[in-house]
Amino acid sequence: MNSRPEILAPAGSMEALEAAVRCGADAVYLGQKSFSARANSRNFDPEELERAAAYAHRFGVKIHQALNTVVFDHELPALRECIRTACAAGVDALIVQDWGVAAIVRELAPDIPLHASTQMAIHSPAGAETAKRLGFSRVVLARELSKDQIAAIRAATGLEIEVFVHGAHCMSVSGQCYMSAVFGGKSGNRGMCAQPCRLPFTAGCPSLPKAGENVLSLKDLSLVKRLPELAAMGIDSFKIEGRMKRPEYVAAAVTACRAALAGEEPDLDTLQAVFSRSGFTSAYYDNAIGREMFGFRRREDVAAAAPVLKNLAVLYHKDVQRVPVAMRLDMREGAPSWLTVSDGTHEAAAEGEVPRAALSAPADEALARKFLGKLGGTPYLLAQLDARIGEGLTMPASAFNALRRSAVEALDRMREDAAVPFADKPLPPLPSPRKSPASCETWGKFDSISQLPDNWEDYFDKILLSVNDLEGNLPRFAGSLAKIAAVPPRFLFDGEAKTAARLARLREQGVCALYCSNAAHIALARECGMEALGSPWLNLTNSYSLREAESLGLKAAACSIELKLEEAKALRCRIPLGAVVYGRLPLMSLRSCPVKAQIGCAKCRRQGFLTDRKGVSFPVRCDMDKSVSFVYNAVPLVLSDRLDDFRFLDFRLLSFTTESSGEVRDVLRQYKAGAKPSGEITRGLYYRGIE
Repeated sequence: MNSRPEILAPAGSMEALEAAVRCGADAVYLGQKSFSARANSRNFDPEELERAAAYAHRFGVKIHQALNTVVFDHELPALRECIRTACAAGVDALIVQDWGVAAIVRELAPDIPLHASTQMAIHSPAGAETAKRLGFSRVVLARELSKDQIAAIRAATGLEIEVFVHGAHCMSVSGQCYMSAVFGGKSGNRGMCAQPCRLPFTAGCPSLPKAGENVLSLKDLSLVKRLPELAAMGIDSFKIEGRMKRPEYVAAAVTACRAALAGEEPDLDTLQAVFSRSGFTSAYYDNAIGREMFGFRRREDVAAAAPVLKNLAVLYHKDVQRVPVAMRLDMREGAPSWLTVSDGTHEAAAEGEVPRAALSAPADEALARKFLGKLGGTPYLLAQLDARIGEGLTMPASAFNALRRSAVEALDRMREDAAVPFADKPLPPLPSPRKSPASCETWGKFDSISQLPDNWEDYFDKILLSVNDLEGNLPRFAGSLAKIAAVPPRFLFDGEAKTAARLARLREQGVCALYCSNAAHIALARECGMEALGSPWLNLTNSYSLREAESLGLKAAACSIELKLEEAKALRCRIPLGAVVYGRLPLMSLRSCPVKAQIGCAKCRRQGFLTDRKGVSFPVRCDMDKSVSFVYNAVPLVLSDRLDDFRFLDFRLLSFTTESSGEVRDVLRQYKAGAKPSGEITRGLYYRGIE
């Protein structure tokens, strides 16, 4: 852990990067033109990245590159070049979501630290443990955590911890939003989110069909005033969201963070004027999730920005001297003058004119300091001077200035030259291309055991049931426990230890498999001695991510719902591969339930829904522990008449959420007959893909 926390600023452009550096950021994060989760920001091409890194490094500022989209197999050559470019520029860390990308970085650029992107949804100590096993040195925590939850992760791991402290809130848990992808093919996991959540939605339930407005929009996060508290907790990096924002926003946010860390009052009024959505919120951090954290961009929010933008430009109009240096000047009779400059790590030297005899006042330390200390326009400030000047010698001002410029330019080059070794070698071998199995299993996942038909074994080779349902109904499955997998709460914001204890008891009673939807579940499966089965929400999109899944102990895995059929067919892996072929796809995973906020749980009774501006309703259901709610698609994914397209799979997954037991039976008959569906349905993304 760092003794002094890092202020990490966004840089969607060179102007924003300069604003961050000049206002005192310790590091900036940015993206190349590809594989960045903010594809719509300007981002950096190879030449711009090299220039940006050189500029930042001169000022002692680190560059963290976001390489945090999911990647497809056909993109691996382009990914290799992206990593090569990062190495050439000398980036100081790579922020990664995709397990396969992390594995490839470890092979090609093992000297670059890996930071687990917030897209990995690390929200518990067990999740951090899995990130460590994947080779990450830092985790960027989910934004939905309370102070106590952050502290628990800090206490449990030796990894560096990075926390978002200011900026926009995604409505969904990061990495778990598929709304933009399902609606229009623009995936948030690919940096292309179209932000449909910012459109008007209302909340409802059978007794109150319409309440609120813009109920999928949250106020911006701000923990700026809490930075001393977070620093005392041992947090290593304070991250400011906003690679789509203008330089004035970056300048204001960095300045506010520096003030807070210095024990001064940060100027949040100016920061709010630059950009906000009805103000700021710290509700997640304070464990005060509720209606007051919702907000959207109003006319008055936009109008407030104009008067402050011009004034904020003053904060970053010129470079600031922030790197103390020590100089040693040698002036000896009959020899060239010599100046060395050291920043404590690098030492540069320059040779100058031969000193001459002084006709009047000889040079002394005061004169040397006058000329050598002229460091404006550079990152440096003169902290120490050792002037060794022979008696009676001097040089003209032009000679002192030329000597200083030469030494400083040499030091610049040394600080800029931070290239990282790139191992230009073949990627690790993958298994042979998969062949279609002789038979394909059918798995069924049920939101409630009441949906399960009595003759389920006629349809399913494996069923996935919640921990809650299994605890009270295990005798019902005597003799069939090998076909049962436990489904824990989708997220473990609270009660991770309690969940582990419940799983251990189920394991003792013969339940051998755990359905894993995030990194924390994988660690719990290993701890409890259960077979880990990967869900589609692990976002496995390439053969190397599946290879990493196997290395973590997964015995089977369903590929991401964002893969096209051809991309899924091309995946190479040794473990059984599956995919969702039926069900209402979860569009969002919500820590802050809009139905609860607008209507309340008592009226909802797990019958809530959201309605968009076109009158389409989307079911909302809370998880078994009520810590998270899910917005489901308005229509189900149905592929009953296209199962031949999925013969390459080892298992097909049918997921039942809002269906009654009768509707479940109808679906099963339809799938068994291969019947063509009726009514409104979707084919998902298997045939149209995503950007």
